[in-house]
Amino acid sequence: MQDLNLLRILVAVHECQTVTAAASRLNMSQPTVSQALSRLRDLTGDPLFLRGPQGMSPTAHATHLYRECATALHRLDHALRADEAFVPAEAKEHFTIALSDLGEMTFLPPLAARLASIAPSIRLDIVPLAVHEVEQQLKLRQIDFAVGNLKKIDPDLRQRDLFEENYVALIRKDHPTIGDTLSLEAFLEHGHAVVTGASEHWQVSSLATVGGSEPAQVHIVLPHFTALPFVIGQSNLIGVLPSRAADSFSERFSLRWLPLPFVMPNFKVRLLWHGGQTLRSDARNWMVDQMSAILQNLQPCPYDYHRTSEPTH
Repeated sequence: MQDLNLLRILVAVHECQTVTAAASRLNMSQPTVSQALSRLRDLTGDPLFLRGPQGMSPTAHATHLYRECATALHRLDHALRADEAFVPAEAKEHFTIALSDLGEMTFLPPLAARLASIAPSIRLDIVPLAVHEVEQQLKLRQIDFAVGNLKKIDPDLRQRDLFEENYVALIRKDHPTIGDTLSLEAFLEHGHAVVTGASEHWQVSSLATVGGSEPAQVHIVLPHFTALPFVIGQSNLIGVLPSRAADSFSERFSLRWLPLPFVMPNFKVRLLWHGGQTLRSDARNWMVDQMSAILQNLQPCPYDYHRTSEPTH
C-alpha cells in the first residue's frame, strides 16, 4: 500500500469515528474521505468501519491497522515538520472541547474572546460533556479537551486544576418568604427545580433529607441548567448550582443567591487532555496554556463556605 494518505485517513476515521469529523481534522471534503475508505476496503478486502448509532465502529482488522500505523505516522509527520513552529496568529487548528451547558455559559465567552484576538483562524467545536465517557473520548481522540468537575483515572491522560467551586441556592430576588438567609427548614419546605442530566454536579435529589427529617420536595426536573434561571425567576422554587454560575444568573436575571444551610464540600474544576505525542502536540500544549490562563483567572468564587475539601472517594 503506497499511498500514505489512505493510512492517515484510516487513522483519522478510527479516532474521530465519523467521516465528517475526520474530514474536518484532515481539511478534506467528506466525499474525498469516503472515496478513500472505499479504496481501502478494496485493498484490504475488509469493510473496516460499520455504521452504528455511535458513529463508525471499526472492525478488528481496522483496529489492527490503526495500532500499527498511528504511532508511525505521527512520528513521520513530526520528522517531516520538525522545523515548523506553531504560530497562533496563522494557525488553522480545529479543537473539540467537551463542556457542560454551565461551562458553555461561563467558560466559553472569555475563551472565545481571547482566541479571536490572538488566534483568529482557530476553530472550536463544542460538544456536550458526558462525564462517564470523557476518558474514552480523549483516548480515541474524539475530543481534544474536557473541562468540568472531572478527575482523571487513566494514566495516559493529563489534568490541570483550574479553580475551586462550591454550591449555593438560587432564588428569585423578590421571593415572598425567604429573606437574607436560608434556613434548613425553609430549604426542605420549599419546592426545588433540579437538573436531571447534571451527573457531574450535586443536586437536591442526590440526598433524601440533606440533614433533615423530611425529604426536600422536587417540583420541576429540567434537562439543562440553561432553563433554570427562567424557571426560578417565575416561581418560588429553589435551585442549587455552582456559585459562579449562580452569580452570573443573578446579574442577568432578577435573581439572588444565598449560602446553603448545610456544609457542602467544595469541588475542583479541571482541564483534561491526552498526553500522547502527536503532530498537534505544540498546538495542543499552547491551547492548554491558553485555557488554563483564562479559566484560572475567572472571577473568584463569590462565596466560600468553610473551604471543605472535595471527597476523596
